[in-house]
Amino acid sequence: MENLKTWKTIKLGLYSFSVNDREIGTLEVVYNNFERKAIFKIEDKIYTLVYNGFWKSTYEIFDESNEVILKSSFEKWYATTTNLDYKGNEYKLKIRNNPLAEFVIFESEKELVSYGLSTNSGKVNVKITTAQNNTDYLLDYLLWYSFLPITQENIGDDFTFQALMSS
Repeated sequence: MENLKTWKTIKLGLYSFSVNDREIGTLEVVYNNFERKAIFKIEDKIYTLVYNGFWKSTYEIFDESNEVILKSSFEKWYATTTNLDYKGNEYKLKIRNNPLAEFVIFESEKELVSYGLSTNSGKVNVKITTAQNNTDYLLDYLLWYSFLPITQENIGDDFTFQALMSS
């Protein structure tokens, strides 16, 4: 069964996420001069992404009880791959061109979810590809937050798009 994932702009910095027309939650980008963070509301849970480190280049995601559930790190400071420690499992977030910009989360060598640009009839769209049976929407939120600047640069911020989930 294919699932239809939809991100919709509510207002600048606030986006809603739906799967098969069922609202899953919202993502809010907090624009603040002193900190970079995002708030992920996924069904009845709230998560907070906060940047840390000297250069604020790594981030952690906290659950409602302020426990770290996801932590990022880099093997090299100039790498296009981010290591993710999520619920005790290791994942990789890779940036690649396929043929346009694409962000992909891998578990081992298996692609779990990807967000990338595609073209259709001369228009730029976002293509979401998700492994079958992957219903961990936190990974979608993380990719959407990470991919958002690419989307804004190429499409703008006043958009609604849909993408098919595929296996």
